[in-house]
Amino acid sequence: MRLAYIAIVSVALLSAACSSTVEGSAVKPSGVAAGPTVDVSKLDVGPYPTQPSQPLGVAGDPDRGSFVESQRMANNVIGPWEVDPAVTGWFGFGATVLPNVGALAQIGPGTFAAAASQHGFINGFASARTADGQKILLNAVLRFADAGAAGAAATEFADIAARTGDGVQPAQIPGHPDTKAASYTQTEGSTGKRWSAVRAFTAHGQYVFMQLAQAVDGMDPAIGLVAKTVDLQGPAIDKFRATDPSEFADISLDPTGLLARTLPVPDKEATPIQNATYEQRGALQYQSDPTRSAKLFADTGMDLAAMAKTNVYQTKDAASAPKIVEGFYAELQSTSQQAKPVNNLPGSRCLQLKDKTFYCLGAADKYAIETTADNLLDAQQQVAAQYAMLLSG
Repeated sequence: MRLAYIAIVSVALLSAACSSTVEGSAVKPSGVAAGPTVDVSKLDVGPYPTQPSQPLGVAGDPDRGSFVESQRMANNVIGPWEVDPAVTGWFGFGATVLPNVGALAQIGPGTFAAAASQHGFINGFASARTADGQKILLNAVLRFADAGAAGAAATEFADIAARTGDGVQPAQIPGHPDTKAASYTQTEGSTGKRWSAVRAFTAHGQYVFMQLAQAVDGMDPAIGLVAKTVDLQGPAIDKFRATDPSEFADISLDPTGLLARTLPVPDKEATPIQNATYEQRGALQYQSDPTRSAKLFADTGMDLAAMAKTNVYQTKDAASAPKIVEGFYAELQSTSQQAKPVNNLPGSRCLQLKDKTFYCLGAADKYAIETTADNLLDAQQQVAAQYAMLLSG
């Protein structure tokens, strides 16, 4: 499931008393096994649209294009759980786009931003997770104008890290002699735990890989996290098809068309991860348990997710989408209270989460739907409208 903070920061604009139905019956794409028959005219879709948006076109300006490009990078940035399957807990910002130098304040000292600016920083993406009380790993990929700029930036970042804090020592990363790293130890005030930490910087073509790894059982485990991350990150980013900055304004906002078939959220209300589509790894960046979801996505062939007002997960066939629904439901069932499912939508599921918000799921053909809202009716209506939209023809 997606992390709950997405729903928390969304503004509830709709009254629970508002409801409506949509005329017609569900249309099944040919060649796909049909699920339970649904009379769409009996679905309460509330105030939500049931027809796809007009084609979303292109970014239109370079700043928005840089933001979209940063979202795209999520698909090629190694998540900490890929390095260590136990490192799944949300830490700090969790996963975030880095569309400009100002965003770098989230991943390091303020002087990082100044250094990045001097070396032609373009954009990036960062992912951070924790094995609570044991390990922390942040992995960021930063894009620069060219390889020379990336190399100079990595050197300056390392110099800054070496001068930041007390007792900082140089560190060597096995298998990566070109990686520049600094190590230090710190004591956690609330528990007295002693953490070993490593900051590392690796120039790779026009990119800089940046890691912050921490462990309570010595420096070697922290260094090991960095080494494996760099091992994996190089091949992953090599597959990224970067857009030339001169073409950022022309980046497609919806290259597959799935986002236009997802309930929209106004740009001014959207979180940094919304109004975007993600491939499998990109979607995992925002899952509450990415190790668990990775298996679920692999088993169901989930290869594309659209995140807007709702989340829509595209699976390999109509038999797989309900497995996403049941998998997400099972993940939360033990810590949530069961709530009434969506009226007249067989197989739908709803829960009241620990934070008292409501979480609902449904399946439409090969798509799994999820959403969160402050009240149950709103969540039910969103799923109903999303179902109707996906099967609108």
